[in-house]
Amino acid sequence: MHRIYLAATMGYGLGSDDPEELAYYNRLRKEMDDMKKDSIKKGIPLTWDIPEGIE
Repeated sequence: MHRIYLAATMGYGLGSDDPEELAYYNRLRKEMDDMKKDSIKKGIPLTWDIPEGIE
């Protein structure tokens, strides 16, 4: 499992035809691609609208 994880995170090919290893590798690659697509919001949100009841 560690070998597959390292290959996926470093962008290497798997080099195995085992369906279980290949499925795990593809799942890791997909999760990493999804993380790259999601924007990460940092900092303090600047909203000037004060919710009702908070003063």
